[in-house]
Amino acid sequence: MKLTFYGGVREIGGNKILLEDKNTAVFLDFGKSYHEASKYFEEFLNPRVVHGLKDYLALGLLPKKQGIYREDLIHILQKQREKEIKFFKKPSIDGSLLSHGHLDHAGYLSFLNPQIPVYASKETMAVLKAFSISRPKNLENEILEISLRDVEDPRKRKKRKRKFKVVNNLESFFIKNLEIIPLEIDHSLPGSNMFLIKTSIGNVLYSGDFRLSELTLKEKEKIYSFLKKSKIKIFLCEGTRVKEQSVLNEQAVYKKALQNVSKIKGLVVADYSIGDVIRFKTLLKIAKKTNRLIALPYNYFNYLNVLNQEGVLKNKGIGQKDFQNIVLYAKKKITFKKWEKDLLKNYKICTAEDIRKNKNHFILVLNFYQVQELIDIKPDRNSYYLRAITEPHSEEMEISEERFINWIEHFKMQGLKKDEKNPFKKVFERAHISGHISGKELSEFINAIEPEMVIPIHTEFPEEFKKMHKRVRIVERNIPIDF
Repeated sequence: MKLTFYGGVREIGGNKILLEDKNTAVFLDFGKSYHEASKYFEEFLNPRVVHGLKDYLALGLLPKKQGIYREDLIHILQKQREKEIKFFKKPSIDGSLLSHGHLDHAGYLSFLNPQIPVYASKETMAVLKAFSISRPKNLENEILEISLRDVEDPRKRKKRKRKFKVVNNLESFFIKNLEIIPLEIDHSLPGSNMFLIKTSIGNVLYSGDFRLSELTLKEKEKIYSFLKKSKIKIFLCEGTRVKEQSVLNEQAVYKKALQNVSKIKGLVVADYSIGDVIRFKTLLKIAKKTNRLIALPYNYFNYLNVLNQEGVLKNKGIGQKDFQNIVLYAKKKITFKKWEKDLLKNYKICTAEDIRKNKNHFILVLNFYQVQELIDIKPDRNSYYLRAITEPHSEEMEISEERFINWIEHFKMQGLKKDEKNPFKKVFERAHISGHISGKELSEFINAIEPEMVIPIHTEFPEEFKKMHKRVRIVERNIPIDF
């Protein structure tokens, strides 16, 4: 059995792990590495789409591996006489396991040959569908359907569906000679799975991204029991928060946010990660408790609408009646996409004027890239900004956060506090928990399932795992390991 780590090593995200065994080759996710991409690109400096794979291969963002990429993108390289990938070859990979729909795990599927089947849960398929509608139509967003770039004019390009296969919790399936069992796990995105892979050296467990805080004791014990009985040989384990010991749950977010929102006489504006259905459910409970409607911009409304149609929201305890508490925020636009027109035609809407005249009736969802809407809405010192999203964890995010704070201060909104580290600086009062397991809970998890070896992935601090397990293997990027 051989493992090659093309991403997810000493970084958070970018998982691209190739497992080869029993004459079968499988990728464990094929995600975008934001850490590596940020070394070269930013908001207005992007890979040159006209060159297809060229920039990604040249900068090491994609592996230079034969037999995995789209034929149309290989042909672009051939026309330019580039030699990173010498020629098009039929797929040398038998499948790709997709743990969940976040782009740091799914984003670079866009480049893979569409004949390579992708195995994912039904909920993950719904998430990908929702995102495919509202995200820009470009090369990096061709996960479900590709636009063949054999002609330059986008209007003349043929479309081709990517091959997906739906997997179900604890129902084993085969990719060629490998038997695999998906294990449903909690994360900040619906449909997340671990995967148990039965290899020639024993069972390999791939964690994907996960947390325990929203699981009941009974649910945790069921997972522990199954995995301990499975006798895990190697645990490929995420460690986003491996250094953190705090254990919080969504109920704590609800209590803190409700306490703050209940005091507000004016408008409440909130921000949360679009994919986090659990966080939306928390805001919905607060809206009902404080007699407010939730106003959602087009992309947020579309995401929930698709998940509702696909039955995902019902599984998360959000029913059709809850949509009576939700309205579409009809932002002024010059042109509208078809999906936006459909939302305007089929659902209740509110405008900036409606909110401005009835500030205490709404919780308006606006993220950083939509904050200009406050100019039309005119919030004041009786209004409050609820930042229900993670703290900035990069220099670029910190700069954006400073701009965001300037907007809140300009309108004299509540929701800011003095920075404990710098009393001359203000920061947001956050109400948030991570979608990733804490170090304290991770130690509990590893002790409960008793793997023979742990390989840290999706973490900047792999050495921390040595405090949790006697046999930890630190791996390097692009170097194959035989077991």
